Formats: sequence, C-alpha cells, structure tokens
Amino acid sequence: MAIITQKINTRPQLTKHLVASGIFQLSPLTVIEVGARGGFEKHWDLYGEQIRLVGFEADIGECERLNRQNQDRNRKYFPIGLSHRQGKRTLYIQRHVASSSFYKSREDFLQRFPAAQDLIPHAAIEISTTDLDSFVAKNNLRPDFMKLDIEGAELDVFRGGTKCLGDSIFGLSTEAVFYPWRENIPTFSELDILLRKLGFVLFDLPIFRWEKKTLSPYMHEQNGTFGPTDKGQVVWTQALYLKDPVAELKQGLVNRWPVARILKLASIMELYNLEDCALELIDAASQLGLIKKRDRNVLMNLTTPPLNGRTVSYSEYVKYLKKVGAPRYLKGRKVSREEYEKYQSKK
Repeated sequence: MAIITQKINTRPQLTKHLVASGIFQLSPLTVIEVGARGGFEKHWDLYGEQIRLVGFEADIGECERLNRQNQDRNRKYFPIGLSHRQGKRTLYIQRHVASSSFYKSREDFLQRFPAAQDLIPHAAIEISTTDLDSFVAKNNLRPDFMKLDIEGAELDVFRGGTKCLGDSIFGLSTEAVFYPWRENIPTFSELDILLRKLGFVLFDLPIFRWEKKTLSPYMHEQNGTFGPTDKGQVVWTQALYLKDPVAELKQGLVNRWPVARILKLASIMELYNLEDCALELIDAASQLGLIKKRDRNVLMNLTTPPLNGRTVSYSEYVKYLKKVGAPRYLKGRKVSREEYEKYQSKK
C-alpha cells in the first residue's frame, strides 16, 4: 500500500553505537525491499555505508527515476518482478498505481468500500519475473532482511526463495491479507504456514482495517495515499517475522549465529521496538561466551528503553520495575500504583 505500516524506534541507541563502532564494516547489513516505489525506507539511513540495499520495482519508469536519484553504489533498484519462478507474468494496473498486482481485484468485494474505483484494474501488462534464489545466486548476495509490499504476491516470492530464507535471511516484514479481495490471492494463514516451516517466528502483527462505505465515504489520507481506517473490517497486515536465535543457541546451533549476525538481528529488533527481544539475545550470547561480559553490559544499557523519559542503565530499569511491582490496569487502561490503590480503597 506504500504507507507507513510499522512503528520504527525513534531512539535506536544500540544501532547508532554499533554503526559508530564500525561493527558492520566487513559484513554490511544486506536488505532486500520488494515493491520499492518511492525509495528505500528512511530508517535504513541509520547504517550509513554499512548497509547494502537491493530494491525490486516492477514499474520501469519509477525504477529508472529511483536509480537516477541514487548516488550510493550500495543501493540499487532492479526493474523486474520478483515471483516464484523466472519468466513472464501479468501485472494488473490500477489507478492507485502502488496497489497494482499480479492478482486481479475482486470488484464484488471492493464495491462495498469507498474509493473502490482506485483499486479496480484499468490495464494489464506482461512483465519479466525472476525468483529470489536465482537472483541471489547470480548477484552473489547473502541477504539478512527483507521487506515486502507487493499486493498479494508475497507467498510467490517465498516459494521462489526457500533456499536463502532457510539460510541467510533472519527476518522479514511482509504484507499479508486476511480476506481474499483479489482473485486467488494467498491469505495470511498460508504465508504463516510456509514461514514457520522455514524457521521463522511471528513477532509483530499490526492490524489494518477498511471501513464500509455505509458509514464513511472516505478511505484516503489527506496526502492522497490509499490507507487504512480506524474502524471497519480487518483486511490486511504488515507482519514481522524473525528467526529465534535464542532457541537455536540453546539447541547448540552456535555455528549458525556468529557475533556479527547476532548484532545485526539485535539491531533489527531494536528498530522494530522489540528491545526485550534484543536484550534477551545479547544476554544469551554473553552466557555462551560469544559476547564479552564488558561488552554485554554496554550493549544492554544502550538497548534499555527510557524510563519516564530518562535514560537509565539496564540494572536501574530492572530495579525500578521490581520496586513498583507488576503493571496495574483499570478498565483496560494502564495506571499508576497510587491510582490503582485509590480505586481499590473505594470498592
């Protein structure tokens, strides 16, 4: 949908430290974005020259524009569709171009929502496709992370990339639908089954809705970008899947997780607001001697989120939580201990 679908950490202190220390100089973080209209996501700029970005954009004109604007040799866009095999495939073009897809929209479903005309195809073209495993092998890539937003063709990409998904890729952010609003489109459950077979675990699942036109005539944001609504039917998600190195390390699969790879994943976890997971990973690696205790303490402190707007160490954070006790809720709202006790005293 070409909109911001996941909240990114605005205070990635661990990532900034790792980049400043040159941790990824010899082995840059390698990210593939499938559906790269508008350019790579801005948070990748944090890595400076210690990242390699590969984008796939089926719109040849848009791809050429992005490459003309790009001055970084570590960033490149390819005007080809990524799918389950090499060959040709029909791309259905919609008025809202960013929502064009290999899967034709179902008008019977869309007519129940506002702005349906923007998602109904007005043209169809044949484009060249390749599969992920072939592309990676041909270009001597070892990708770490993928971001996919290709309007229902995500499962096709996974089926054409099982080798590198099972090997080097440790995380991916993927669009998926809950309702088959395109003809023969795979749904979230099908993606989930395959990804779990490949060793991925679901870590985040933001939900996006479309409101029926019986209540609202609008489905566009002010900037004209097609987007979700606050109310309505759950239609799609941008799910975050990661490998679980803590479980693998406990199983003795240490060779699969060199320190550089551990720190790359810890950085990704921090970016996606999973500080608890990053802390667990750093601690597990330290216990196995993969990260020195002194370095472990520095990394843990950097990863610890602010406490009431104040920077604190990991030990201070834990000490505070033990002091205030378990979180308290009233009618689904998190409250202070004082407010909770006051409410209880009136019962």
